Amino acid sequence: MHKNYLTQIPILIMKLLKKITAIILLQFCLFSCTHENFSGDVVEENLSESSEDNKSALTEPIILGYFPSWSESWTTTGQGSKLRDIPKHITHVFLAFAKPNLRYQKGSLDITNTGIQTPYGGATLKESVAALKSKGIKVILSVGGETYWGSDAAYDIDYQQIKDLVDDMGFEGIDWDFEPNGSFATIGDPINVQRFIDFFNNSRAIMPKGQYVLACAPAGVGALGGLSNDDASSPYAYSKRNAVTGESDANLYNATSPNQAISLFGFATTGHMIPVMKAVGDKIDLIAYQGYNTGAASNRKIMYDAYKYYANQYGFSIAAGTHYPNEPWGPYYTYSYQTMADLSAHIAANNSNNDGIMIWQLLLGDGTSSAYGYLHIASQVLGGTSQSQAIANAENYPESPYSGGGGDGGGGGGTGCDSALWAAANTYTAGQEAVYQNKLYKAKWWTNGDVPSANTDPNPWEFVRNCDGGGGGTGNQAPSVTITAPSNNATITAGQAILISVNASDSDGSVAKVEFFQGNTKLGEDTVSPYSYNWSNAPVGTYNITAVATDNLGTTKTSDIVMITVQSSGGGGGSCSGVAAWQPYPAIYNQGDRVVYQGTLYEAQTGPIWVTPGSGEHWWKTIGSCN
Repeated sequence: MHKNYLTQIPILIMKLLKKITAIILLQFCLFSCTHENFSGDVVEENLSESSEDNKSALTEPIILGYFPSWSESWTTTGQGSKLRDIPKHITHVFLAFAKPNLRYQKGSLDITNTGIQTPYGGATLKESVAALKSKGIKVILSVGGETYWGSDAAYDIDYQQIKDLVDDMGFEGIDWDFEPNGSFATIGDPINVQRFIDFFNNSRAIMPKGQYVLACAPAGVGALGGLSNDDASSPYAYSKRNAVTGESDANLYNATSPNQAISLFGFATTGHMIPVMKAVGDKIDLIAYQGYNTGAASNRKIMYDAYKYYANQYGFSIAAGTHYPNEPWGPYYTYSYQTMADLSAHIAANNSNNDGIMIWQLLLGDGTSSAYGYLHIASQVLGGTSQSQAIANAENYPESPYSGGGGDGGGGGGTGCDSALWAAANTYTAGQEAVYQNKLYKAKWWTNGDVPSANTDPNPWEFVRNCDGGGGGTGNQAPSVTITAPSNNATITAGQAILISVNASDSDGSVAKVEFFQGNTKLGEDTVSPYSYNWSNAPVGTYNITAVATDNLGTTKTSDIVMITVQSSGGGGGSCSGVAAWQPYPAIYNQGDRVVYQGTLYEAQTGPIWVTPGSGEHWWKTIGSCN
């Protein structure tokens, strides 16, 4: 009997192995075909598309960077650009920013009213997204940011139109970058907690989990227990702050004094994500918290640990937010090669869901180090490379310039030079390029508000070359275009319609259209001479107005900038005597501070801030022109 039993053992074993194999294959299929967390990627709705467009499972830690759309260089079909040439060690990109109350018509590829500020149109943006996807880099549309939450109108959100834009452009999903009134100061208030919850409930209702990525970029201290928002069961509850940090409360409300982590528990913002995660944590795929501008606390790892406590419950992934030096506030803390390596090693030791690192922003660098280098360190350490080796190879990452293909092209309002149009409100540093009056200039040193063509001594700009006028036919002359009204430096009372009038002509053809822009935002267009646009209800602030003429062969020409100031109906600001002129960062301003900028008196509405006056009334209130 024992002999017979023994002879059956090989058969029994084979049957058992077949059952185990079937179970493993079934589990593998279920895991591969469902995406209940960020480790699984989106399933293409159209299964007939090529395998290149189908999204495979995420098999490595998240290496994420913000890309400011306004910093993109002009491009066209088959050509590279700053966005398209992002190196392959980046796994995800947050494209910043779209307006929460954007308006978009499905199928149109018209991004005019979306808030996206690329120097080209939607068809070209679609190609850029496809170009990155072909390299394995996934692009998520970041909604909001500091700029776009400054009014009640921002909350007039059409979720279906956001989804339509995501679908048409090929984005993986959206990042709710919620900063009410341009900062985190009130994000923990009940009304804003509920708004954050609503964002996820409403967008998830039409963007199913497993088919779209829903992310957010909350404050770094959002998962620590605070006075207003707390969780007694968390190891990082407010009542446990002293035990967790090993510190007294001496610096609880003194974030600018050196401390380990106690000051992180003292912000009004602290804990703001706790009620959000409890309400909709299962609807979130990725939390890329902003672990910067948090003062002098040196233990930045505790912010990751606090979010990890909730990630273990709800299944979302985490990207620990860092900043390429310097942090705008202070800086009281500086991320370096070593601190990036330390944080990455800390995450790697506890990584169960492909957590990783986020940075603001990808294009920052000083010639010797770069945001790409910082993320290269993170990628290596998270992948198992030693910290010392990763640091040694920080800037030695493979470049992957775009070589054409990958999507539909077209569109654009470009200049023929691979740089964005110069804007008076932007700050430029040595080596950065900008296009002005169809000419390419390069900054020789830090500059803000200096017109590139100005005959000043010293001039911070150097002329590089003429642009080709946007790619018209050989020998085709660009049209001429001039803004005749309003006049440069005009002051207009809020509520008054602004008539923008333009003279445009073409010596070897005809003018097809004239487009009117405020900064990089298109206001409208006119196809019949005399060319004009009536801008109604312009908010209080300072604006750069340009007009772009396009001839019958597609060649474009951009007018000189006309700067206007829209002031409140209360009238002028009176004497500015004794009020200091606004200074760029590292100067920091707080609520109530007054400055003079370009002949206009402003008052800070929040703080700390370092943005240029005229960037938004929620930052700087326009008092009026100086007498």
